[in-house]
Parts: sequence; C-alpha cells; structure tokens
Amino acid sequence: MSGKLRQRVRELIDQKEWKELEDLLLNTEDEWIMEILERLTRSSEGPKMVGGLLMSLSCDTRESTSLRLKIYEYILEKVRTNEDNNKRGAGEMVGVLMMHVDVFPNNVIIKLVNHYVEHVQNGSSLQGRWVDLLAKLITSVSQKEEITVSGKEMSGEDYRYQVLKSFCDLPWSVETTISLLPVFRDIDLPKEELQDVVYKVEHVLKSVDFQSVPPIIYHLILLVKGKLPGRVLQAVIDFFNKQEQNLASRKENGNLESDITDIDSEVIEESKHSELTEAQGTVILHVTHQAQYNPALVKDYLKFVKTSTWLTERLITPFNLALSLSLASIEKYQDQIIESLKSCLLKSFRQQERSRQSQWLRETWGDNCNITAAFRTTIDNCILGWDQVSQGLVQLGFSLLESGGGPKGETYASQRAVELASVILPLILKKQPHIARTVISQLSNFILSASSPLQYIEILGKLAKVSPLVMLEHLNLIRELLEYLVFLPLPVATHLLHALLPLLKMSMTLKDALMIILRKMLFSKQVESRQVAVRGFLQFLRRFRVMGTLPSSQASMSFSSSLSTVSINADVHSVFNNSTNEALCLELLGVLRQCFSQQHEVKSTFYTGLYDVSRANPKLTISILELLLQHIKVFLDLRADIFNPIILKKVISIQGENAVLIEPMGDLLGSLAAIKTYYEENREGITTEDDDEEENAVSILNEVCSIFDLLTEKLAGCGLDDLGFDTNGEFSNSSAVGQKNLISAKTMISVFDCLIEHTFTHGAETSEEKMQTLISLFKSQRKIITLVKERSGKPAKKGEGSKGKGRPAAKPSVAFKSNLSLRATAKMLEVSLSNLEGADPNYCELMKENHDFQMYLLLVIEETLSSVKGLTVSERERILSELKTVAKVLLFECSVNIGSSDSSDDREVTRMRQSLQILSSLLTIFCRFYKDKLVSILKEVTGKNDNKDLNGNLYRVSKKCQKMLLKILHHEERAPLLKDGSLIVHLMSTLTQAMEPECDAISEVQDWVLQLCKDQALDHGGLADSMVGLAFVLSNQVKANHTLTRGIARELHHKLGDLEQDVEVEEAGKYKIVTEETASAVLTTLLSHLDDSLNLTEMALNKTKACLASGAEYDADKIERQISMKFVLVMHAVHEVIQSALPLGTNTDLTLKLVTKFYNVLSLYVKYYLDLYRIKSYPQISDKFEKVVHMSGQLVTAPVYPTITYIEGAQRQMGKNKEGTLKARAIKEYKLIPSLIFSIEQYEKHLITLSRKSKVNLMQAMKLSTSRDFRIVPAAIMEALKNDDEDPNDETEVEINGDNADEGDQNEDNAGGASGSERHSGSDDEDDTQMETEDLPATKKDTKGAKKKRASSESEDERNENDSNSQNIVKKPQAKKKKLLISKKIMGKS
Repeated sequence: MSGKLRQRVRELIDQKEWKELEDLLLNTEDEWIMEILERLTRSSEGPKMVGGLLMSLSCDTRESTSLRLKIYEYILEKVRTNEDNNKRGAGEMVGVLMMHVDVFPNNVIIKLVNHYVEHVQNGSSLQGRWVDLLAKLITSVSQKEEITVSGKEMSGEDYRYQVLKSFCDLPWSVETTISLLPVFRDIDLPKEELQDVVYKVEHVLKSVDFQSVPPIIYHLILLVKGKLPGRVLQAVIDFFNKQEQNLASRKENGNLESDITDIDSEVIEESKHSELTEAQGTVILHVTHQAQYNPALVKDYLKFVKTSTWLTERLITPFNLALSLSLASIEKYQDQIIESLKSCLLKSFRQQERSRQSQWLRETWGDNCNITAAFRTTIDNCILGWDQVSQGLVQLGFSLLESGGGPKGETYASQRAVELASVILPLILKKQPHIARTVISQLSNFILSASSPLQYIEILGKLAKVSPLVMLEHLNLIRELLEYLVFLPLPVATHLLHALLPLLKMSMTLKDALMIILRKMLFSKQVESRQVAVRGFLQFLRRFRVMGTLPSSQASMSFSSSLSTVSINADVHSVFNNSTNEALCLELLGVLRQCFSQQHEVKSTFYTGLYDVSRANPKLTISILELLLQHIKVFLDLRADIFNPIILKKVISIQGENAVLIEPMGDLLGSLAAIKTYYEENREGITTEDDDEEENAVSILNEVCSIFDLLTEKLAGCGLDDLGFDTNGEFSNSSAVGQKNLISAKTMISVFDCLIEHTFTHGAETSEEKMQTLISLFKSQRKIITLVKERSGKPAKKGEGSKGKGRPAAKPSVAFKSNLSLRATAKMLEVSLSNLEGADPNYCELMKENHDFQMYLLLVIEETLSSVKGLTVSERERILSELKTVAKVLLFECSVNIGSSDSSDDREVTRMRQSLQILSSLLTIFCRFYKDKLVSILKEVTGKNDNKDLNGNLYRVSKKCQKMLLKILHHEERAPLLKDGSLIVHLMSTLTQAMEPECDAISEVQDWVLQLCKDQALDHGGLADSMVGLAFVLSNQVKANHTLTRGIARELHHKLGDLEQDVEVEEAGKYKIVTEETASAVLTTLLSHLDDSLNLTEMALNKTKACLASGAEYDADKIERQISMKFVLVMHAVHEVIQSALPLGTNTDLTLKLVTKFYNVLSLYVKYYLDLYRIKSYPQISDKFEKVVHMSGQLVTAPVYPTITYIEGAQRQMGKNKEGTLKARAIKEYKLIPSLIFSIEQYEKHLITLSRKSKVNLMQAMKLSTSRDFRIVPAAIMEALKNDDEDPNDETEVEINGDNADEGDQNEDNAGGASGSERHSGSDDEDDTQMETEDLPATKKDTKGAKKKRASSESEDERNENDSNSQNIVKKPQAKKKKLLISKKIMGKS
C-alpha cells in the first residue's frame, strides 16, 4: 500500500497536479504520510518530493494547515536528530522548508518559533541546520503589519523584539550562541536590538572556555556588520583585558601564598595562559580579515583608539596592542593606528612625569600601567606566528625613535619613548630573527637621513650586542651602511663605529671591508672624513690587543705596505689570536704615519686618541713614543741660545691672505706627555725580556724626558719678547698677520698647558722647585692671554659702530681651547683647594694662593662638562672617577667657604660662584647619566660610607646646601652673595627632583624652605624667585600646603597695590620673602606655577572625558572633588593677581594669558558635563561644580573687566612719553585681550547650553560681557542722541570704530579664539592642595579693608538688572535695538 501511495504521490508531483495531490494527502492517514516522509528523507530525491508535498498543501483549510505543520515538525525533528548522517541532505531539506514558510498563517509561524524558544528553555542546545529555519520564520512574521499573539495585537517588528528578548532572557550554551548569532544576522536586526544581543554575548563569554571564544566573536562581528562594530570590539577588548588581569592576579596570589608552588597548579595556569593566547591570536586573525572588507569596523576601532589615547591602562594591553598592530598591517590604516598608539604612549609618559612631580595627580588618577611589561608579553606572544603584529611592532618602535630627535628629545616623554623603543626592537629581533633585514635596513636609512641619528645608532649597537649572529647573517646591509661612512658627521660616525665593535670582533670579513673603507677615507677631500678614518684605525688599535711588543723598526714601516699583505682567514666564530693582532696593529701604525702629512684637524684627532690606545694596548707604547718623537723634532730648536724652542714658522704657514695652522703642537706635546707618563707609571707591566728592546725603550724615554725638561726650563718665566710676540702687534682675523699672531698665541698657550700638566704630574705637589716652575709657566701663559685679549680688537671709526653713531665696537671674544686633561685638572684642583694625600702643604700653598690659577682650572672643568652629553657610554665611564673627585672637592670648598669670607672680595666671590655652578652641573650630570651608580657616587662625594639609601644620601647633600644658604642669609654684608643663593637653591631643586616622591626627606626640605620664605625678607629678585619656585615645586611633590599659593598671591596684592588707588589692601605679612623689590620676580613665578596648575587640571579633565567617552570605569566623585579643589585654589590666586596694580610688561602679558587659559580649561570642565548629559541617562550637576561656576563669576569674571580697563589706561599713560613702546605693546595686546574676551564668551556660551540641558541656572553669578574688542566712542553717542531728540523712538545706529562692528567683533573673536586654542594646548605640571570649597570666601572683601564697604554698596537696581540678565539667557534681542540699548546704558553711567 505504501509503495503504491508513494508512487502515486511522485506521479502527481511530476505532473504538478497540486489540487489532486492535496485531496489525496488529506484523505490519507497521517501515519502513511509520515512513513512516506521517512523514506523520502533518506533518498536523494527527498527535497524535491517534500517541496511538492508542501506546494500542494495550500493552507486553505484547517486540515491542510495542520498536515503541513506536521510535515514541518517531522522533518525538523528528523534533521535535528539525524543531521550527522546526511548533512548535505539536511541542508537541502531545510532550504525547502524555508521556501514554503510564507504560506503558513501567522499563528502557525508563531507556533514554530515558540518551538525553538521552548527548546532553549528546556536547556537543550540549538545547533545544526534545522536552526536555519528560525531566521526565515521570524523575518516572515516581522514583515506583517499586524499580528495577534496570545490575544494581543502587535506589529510584526514588536513581535520580533519580543522573541529576541525571550531568547536573551534564557541561558545560552556555546552551541546555542554559535547557532543563534547567524540566525540573528539573517534577520537583519536594527541597532537597538543588536545592542541587546551584544550585551547577552558579553555575559555568555564570562562563562565559556577560551577555545569557544573565537567562533562566538567571529559570528558576532558578522552579525553587527557596519552597524555596531565599535561596540563589539570594545566588548572583545574588555573581555581579554579582564582575562589577562585575572590570570596575572591568580599567578601573583599563588606566588604570595607559597614559595613552593604546586606543580599541578603551575601546569594548569600555564595551560590556561596558552589557551588564552591561542584564542587571542584566532580572534585577531578574524578581526583583521573582516577589517579588509568592512571599513566601518576599522573606522570605529580608530575612533575607539583615538578616544582612549589618555587611557593607557585600557589601550596598552597585550591583546589590544596585538590587535592594533595587526590592523596596522592594512596599509590604508597603518599611519593612523601607529600615530594613535604613539600619542597614547607619549601622553602616558607625560602623565608619569607629572605623577612623580605632583602628589595631587597621584591622588586623582593613581599609577599608570606597566607599559614595558605589556610590550614584552605581546612580543612573547608573537612567537605563535603573529607576523603581522611583529611588523607593526617594528613600525611603532621606529615611530617612537623619531620622537627622540631634535630639541624635543630632551623631554622626559621623548626619552622614555626612546628607552621603550630600545626594549622593543632588540627583543623582537631576538624572538623573530626573520625580520632582522627589515630592522637593519630601516635603521641604516634613519642613520643616514635623520638630523639627530644618535638614538638609531644606540639601537644598532644594542642589536649588535644582543643578537650579533643574527646581524652577521645580513652582513651586506652592514657593509652598505659602512660605505656611507664618508658622508656622516664626525660625532655620528664615531658613535657608529663604536656601536659596530661587537660585529667587528666576530667577523673578519666585516673588519677587512671596514679597513678598506677607512683607508679610502684617509684620502678623502673632506677633512671630517679623514678624521673619521683616523678614529676608526685608532679604535682597531684599542680593541685588538698585542701580547708582545712590536719591533720599533716594523712599527715605523712606510705606508707603501698594502693592507692586503695581511692575510687572515677567520670565520664568524673565530677569536683573533696574538699573531693576528700583532700583524693588524703593525699595519695600522704604518697607515697612521700618513697623518703627519694631513691637516691639523686630522693630526689633532690622531694625537688625542693615542693615549687611549696606549692604555688599552700597552705593548704599543714604545712604538707610539718613537713615532711621536721622530715627528716632534721637526718643530723644535733645542739650541741653548734659543729662548723659544717651538719653531713657529714651521707650525704656521701663510697661504695667500690667510694664516693656516700646520701642526697642533699642544695636542702633539700633550699626547707625548700623557703616553710618557703612562709608560713610567706602568713600566714593569710593559717591559719585555728582550734586552735590545729594553735598551731601545730606555733610550726613547730619556730623549722624550730631555725634551720636556728643556722646554720647561726655557719657557718658565719667559717674557713676551722672548717668545717672539710683539706687544703692539695685531691679534685678529682681519689680516694674515693678525691671524698668524693669533694662531701663534693659541699654539703657545696650548704648549704651556702641556708643560703645566707634565710638571704637575711629575712631582710638583712634593717639590717646591717644581711647584714654583708650574706657577711660573702659568704666569707666562697668562701674559699671552692678556696680550691677545687687549689687542684682539680696535676701536671702531665713526660710522662703523652700532647704528653708525660712533659707538666703539665690542671687542671680539677670543676662545682658547685648553689642553689640560681632566685627570690632571681634577688633581690640580684637589691640591689647590684641599689637602691631597702625600702632597706637601707648604708647596701646595703656592697653588692655593694663586686665584687666577684656581679660576683657570674651574674654567677648564666647566668647558669639559659642557661636552659630556656628546660622549659615548664608555667615554663617560672613563671620566667618572675625575668627575667624582671634582665634585667632592667643590662640595667641601663651598660648604666651608661660602658665606665665611669677606663679601667685598670680588675675586673670592667670583671663584665661589664658579665653584657652585660647576657643582650644580656635576650633580645634574650624575642624576641624568649615572642613575644606577648614584648612591655610590654620593657616598664618595660626601665622604660617608654608611648604609643610607638614595634618598638619605641626597638629603645629606641637601643639608649642606641649607647650611650654605643660611650662612649667606646671615652674613653681615650679604648683598654680593645673594646671587650665589640662587645657585644653591637650584642645586637643592636638582637634589629633591632625584628623591622618591613619597620619602620623608622631601617633606623635611619643604618645611625648611617654607619657613625660610616666611622669615626672610629679601631684596634680591633672583633669590626670591628661586626660593618661591622651589617652595611651589616641593608643594607639588608632597602633600600640598594649600595656603602657600593663596598667601603668596595676597602678599603680592599688598605689595603691588590695588587697581584703584583709593583702596588699601590689608597686609598679611605671612611670607616676608615678598617685598617691593622682589614682587615682580615672585609674580612671574606665581603666574608660571598657576599656569602649571591649569595644565595639570587640563590633563586630568582630558583623561576624565576620555573615560566618559569610551565607557571606562572611573571614580567620578573623587576626580571631580580633586578638580574642583584645584580650580578653587587657582581662582583665589587669580582673584588677587588681577586686582593688583600690575606693572606693565611681561607680567601683564603673562597674566592675560593665564586668565585666558583659566577660562579655556574651565570651558573644558563644562564640556565634560555636556558630554555627560549626551552619553548618560539622568545625570545630575554636582554641588562642587556649581560652586566652581559660582566662584568663577564672582572671583574672576567680575574683576577681570576692570583689569582690562586698567591695563589699557596705564598703556595710554605710558604711551604719552614712549610712542614706539606703545605701538609695540598695542600690537601684542591686539591678540591677548581679544583672546581673553573670546575665551570668557565661549565659557559663558557653554554654560548657557548646559543650563538649558540641566534646567539649572548656572549664570546667576556671571557678569555678562560688557568689554568688547571694539571701542564705543562716547562723543559719537552724545551727538547721535542730540540729533534724535525730536524722534526718540527712531532706531538710530551709533557710530562705532571700524566697519561692520558686530561682524568685525565676531571675526576678531574667532581670531582670538584661534590664538587662544594654540596656547590652550599642551600641559604638564602642578601644585597640589587640599582645600574644601565650602571654606573659601567668594569675594575680594575678605582681603581688603577699605574695599569692604564699597563691595557691599552695590545698588539694588544693578543687582536686579544682573539677575534679570542671567535669568533671560535664552532670549535673543534684535541687533539694532541692542545697539541703542547699549548706547543708553553707557550714557546713563557716564
């Protein structure tokens, strides 16, 4: 029976006899039909047959509909339970069902939908092809205009939302989630409903394992398409960030609980971390792939990144870094993403700097995340094959390096950026060697093209140390870089050669290539290239040591020997042996003999480097001495009847109209003396067993000694005539004779330097005769210097002076480069200022009594310190010992003698001031370049060897500075010494900045400085400025003294006087440091401090706005309380300043700029609330904000307009006598005052907008603007009113300066706003205070006596008028009526 029935059904379907087929089906029992379906579902023609059955059932009758529903339910159940056996057939079956859904009536479709809902409700998972029908069912119903569900009528869209809510209210398994998301995607949900789905998926992710996360997120991204991609990405980022934090905290807690962690728990945690990393990698691949086809996804992500640049802890996480850098692999978005990440990092570094300097910011926002750790984790994860992330890391690293170039490289943020790049690039190269070529190539390009390439060379050197074998795999790139060595400046080329040393030691190929390049450069047309070549050869001589002495005959070989004669076979892993190094050094010494025929710059480079060669390669010492000895004899005439043994005619040559230095005798003698001294001190370790070589060494040494003895004997006490100088001669660059005389003088000065150093290092401190000789040499040198300074310039003829008025031209300053070495200078300074161990005090007294000699030593040291920044790390390490010696001597000297000597002795005062300056520079160098060794350095400098930490040692030096300053302040004649006080305060500032922010030492220093500001009345503006500035800085670093800023402002108000002459300001008298003499300087410091406070407040507001915009969590109440307190502090200080009779000049400009910035930052605060009302539901304005707005109106806005009037009036008064000055200042104030007015009006505009949104009148305390950047002419107003007496209602326009005043006013406001916004950007430092807004006065009358009565005498009419103006802020009067109203007001007031 069933077979015949099945055959009949097939025939009817083929014949498309639908009516007959429907009758047949309705007249057949359901069991037979189900049996047919059972067979059909297993056959290949099943979908076709089921389609025919459904086509025949038209749902015109209840029976037809019921049978059709049974067919649907049966097939769906079969597909759900047996899909694994025939997936293709199941898909085709569901496709057939989807095609015939629309025939069903609404109630049947709803029933089918409920079937799915009940399935999830029962705890079963939705998975398989049968779920695909759900999307079609819901879509079909949602297209209906009206349906009935459970007796209620609703639209199809409302039903769709109801079904969606039903699903979202039920628990979802992983399978259900993965199945439902494609269903919702097919439904095409609107944004509001998508939000619910995303929110539901966020909850699902919290309970699933990491392996299930990627498919869920993949389907979620496909679901939102271009509607909510940003929302999904934020959810994904927050999820992974949270998981990383949980794993890190569990790991940390596990380590804290027990030192011996259970092995099983370690394995479990490691497995979880591995699963998380794999899930992150898969998600990143999904997102990156979708981003290539979905621009909205990247657009929203870029928006998220840009709004989160202030939120380092959210943006700089391992997952988000990897995601960002992976998306940066899409070339179209690369620059935007890299720049956004760089901006975020730089802002974070600035915040770190400010957090260290400001306790207020630490309380407001706390500490930032560990950026370096996040990058390390990201790089470690890249091992899993995230190549696109590796490329992005490289690009970001180079972008960070770019921020370190130029003058901006000196900022803390840029230094930290370079430090981070120096971590990223070597680490990524070590983990993924395959990108080495890209890194080396880019480094080479930047080294050759950047204006400041030292940071790139530093990275290259680090790579050479960390991964030398990886670098050598790309030897061709290194050789190509060396080919361009000839085009690099001398300092850059020197650093590059030093950076590549590790590679040169390992690769003979690279060494030979560099040898050839350097030899070519030795004959370059550019002198600088020749110097580079010499330094390169000297570097080889230093690094490749010889164990035995080279025969001097071989060392003196001619240069005709080719480098190619040294045949050395070695690979990367070989170590140079002694014979190899000996042959190499033999060759190099022959090459360097050519320097004797080069220019004097090349010779100087050669000579100054030979001492380091001797120290590093002692076996070459005798060879070098012989080389120099043979050469120096050419320029010496040692006959007994010759007074000056230096043959200046050979040293200097006249070429046309110019004199040219041929031989730098100072450098030659200095090198010879230094190497000779080193050989004498280390002779035992250098000598060999060869008797012939020993005899030759003794002969050379004796000859060198005799030359120095003869030079010292002849030149000591020698007069100018004996030296060959004409006391009436010309010493200038204007003629060949003058140039020759000048070069001769400089040559002899350098020779004297060498002889002084040689004499001192050979027993001058223990021999009276040698000490007298040293002083005699110095005096002879001073005679030459004095002569040159006197004769270096001539009085100008009439018309040749300044502006042609016959003024004498300034004498050109002649710079003398000292040839004294730092090691000798440090020892001589130690002898001249303190007692050196082993030195005879009687003989050293000659140096101690010679003030000029001590000053000369100090000048030499100061010149040396100025070049420390350009030294390499190894060069800085070599001079550290001498720097510590100088610091120790000067600290002791200053501690003992400052404030103890006669202040009328100008020479002694000058010497101590110079000592202080050098000591300050030394401590700055220690804190910057020797941070790791700072504790040991300070212990050695102070002579203490206890267990105190860094803070304790810094405080010890600070205590010495305090004693020095007190000695100056208590000196009977302190006036000449007060300038030294400023240096001492600067020294204390350097020390406190190096202390930890939370240490007790800073608090003690702060208390001492504050007490000094209260007790000491000074008449020296510089010292008062420094003291108050230090007080502000310390107030920032520790718990702020909230009365300091306000107290200083009150004192300034009293000393400067009030704007209105008839008002007397009560004297506070709390800070005596503010006097009439110091008021101007202290005002500048106060304005700078307030500007920093506003910068810091702006930073906090920007970060708060970023949290609000990105949905990050933050403590709004706490942050708002901190910001409000800061505003209150600034307002009270500004209130005092703008009511003071400010002296015209820089302080006036600074005040106008400060008030402009104040309103700009205050506008930012208002904008934060506007964003709050835009983003959040039912926000409220806090009482703290209302008080800030109220106080800004009373304390700043009200008195600022009289201040503007006062400045303009004072300007006009001054202009009566100084027309040019008036014009210059008018041009400047043309920008400052309109910018201020514009910022006030912008602030009021935002307040009005906020008032409308919040229904709170915030304009109650605001005085509406009456001072504009155009001028109303009173005379024109009077004339207009007189002419209008007959018709008072006529609308007559008042004459206003300038055409189209209203329009011009608007344009000027806009221009002012542009300039104001430029000043508004950028911020960074702060004053910290704790002050409750309730405790602060709201008016000026608390600080004034006479003004109290006037402040309270405001007319009732004016108050009513202000109230009415503030309450009717929404109304917009007509233009002409507004003009007439203004005119009548002015008339009434006049």
